[in-house]
Amino acid sequence: MTMTATNDPAAKLAAEKKLLDACVAECTKLVQSMRTQSPLDAARNKSKLDAVIKSVPKLPMDVKRKLLEEARGFECIANTRAADAALQRALEKARKDDEAERNRLVGEARNFCNKAMSLGAASSFRATVNRKIEIIMMTGGVEHDGPTFAKPADTAPKPAGPKS
Repeated sequence: MTMTATNDPAAKLAAEKKLLDACVAECTKLVQSMRTQSPLDAARNKSKLDAVIKSVPKLPMDVKRKLLEEARGFECIANTRAADAALQRALEKARKDDEAERNRLVGEARNFCNKAMSLGAASSFRATVNRKIEIIMMTGGVEHDGPTFAKPADTAPKPAGPKS
């Protein structure tokens, strides 16, 4: 009786280990690609990672946890970066008195902030976002042409100039 590679338990184990190592390497590469991605792309890659992890039941639990934790962290970072960028653009729009665009960008920043908080961002992040939003909402619309209630027109007579 001859033993083939398919009947040899050691060969099966080695092949399985090789496949698992390749899967872990591919998942790690996918997670590392999330480092600089937009929130939408990071969420897509997180979904891909979830699907791969579910399709490989023999993947060790500690490896699964580590990959998912890193992916969650990178997705959180992507959302915090996006919230900050939206707030910066909203501040620019507020300085130009573009209220509609300012409000849209503030709403976008709030959505990114909420997503980041659900992914584990520090509570200080929400406080910082709220302070920035307060500043943005008070920015702009200050200069007015002509007299206002706070600064009425100067109707007092002008003093006479020096006599020479």
